[in-house]
Amino acid sequence: MQAKNPRAFSLVELMVVTTVIGILALLAVPGVTAAAQRAEATAAANDIRVFTNAIEFYSTTEGGYPPKMTYREMPDSIGDYLPSTWKDGTYNWFYVNTSNLIYVYVYNLGFTPEQAVRIDSIIDDGSIGSGKIRMALNGSGLIHLFKYMP
Repeated sequence: MQAKNPRAFSLVELMVVTTVIGILALLAVPGVTAAAQRAEATAAANDIRVFTNAIEFYSTTEGGYPPKMTYREMPDSIGDYLPSTWKDGTYNWFYVNTSNLIYVYVYNLGFTPEQAVRIDSIIDDGSIGSGKIRMALNGSGLIHLFKYMP
C-alpha cells in the first residue's frame, strides 16, 4: 500500500525533531541565565565603583569624607558626578561616617553569592570577607569600606 502524501512527515519524525529541539533549549537556558547574571553583576559593580569614586574624589578635593549623605541630600560635587540610579532610589543605600569607620552600605540587591563575589572581584580583591568590599549580614547587601580603624 502506498502513502497518499509521500511528502508529509510521520508522527515519529515530528516527535524526534521536537525532542531534539527541547533538549537543545534545555542546554541553552543555563548558559543564557548565567550570562544575564554576570552582566547584571558587572553593571552593579560599575555603578558601585562610580559611586565610591565620587566619594573618594570629594575626599581628595575637600580634605575629608562627607559628614552626612543620603540619596536626597549630598554634596553637589558628588551628586553631579553620579548617575540618577543613586539619586532616585533605584539603589537602596546609606552612608555612615563615624570617627573610626566610614562606609556605604548598598542593600536589597537580590544577588546570588556568585554575583556578590563577581562584584568584589571587579572592584576589589575577589574575597567578600576581606578588602574594601564586604558582604553584609546574611548576604543582604554589600559594604564598601572607606576607612576602618578598630
